Amino acid sequence: MTKTNITEGHPWTDAGYFDTYELASAKASKIKQDDLQTKIRRRASGKFLVKYRKDPSLVTEEKKNGKKSRKSRKRDTDKREPKFDATSI
Repeated sequence: MTKTNITEGHPWTDAGYFDTYELASAKASKIKQDDLQTKIRRRASGKFLVKYRKDPSLVTEEKKNGKKSRKSRKRDTDKREPKFDATSI
């Protein structure tokens, strides 16, 4: 079994199906930009599918705005004031 180099995280979007390779190539060259990748796939029906996506090497991963981790919450407790007043004892 051979390993394949798969870039994850950036799905391909279909641009359309074409009857001839020349039409598909014209569409691919029309939508191709600096930050887009295009490819042409031949289907079993004899038609050609044009796909495109953003170039994964140019797209930076956006930081997810989720919940804080438990570790970071634990560190934040040192910054809070104590719950009781030590001078009242």
